[in-house]
Amino acid sequence: MRRSCLAMALAMTSALAFAMPAKAANYSYGCKPSCIVKTGKTYGAFGRVVIRKVRVCN
Repeated sequence: MRRSCLAMALAMTSALAFAMPAKAANYSYGCKPSCIVKTGKTYGAFGRVVIRKVRVCN
């Protein structure tokens, strides 16, 4: 009986030890920032094509 209680306590401790760092990786308000890279094509002063990459994060 003692060994099973000790094994159960050890299992709970190890489960909590692995769960806590995963819980700490969450960002505020429960959403992680995700970024999308959009490319935009514009023309310069002399008519050359200028491609700009803009990162949009929410």
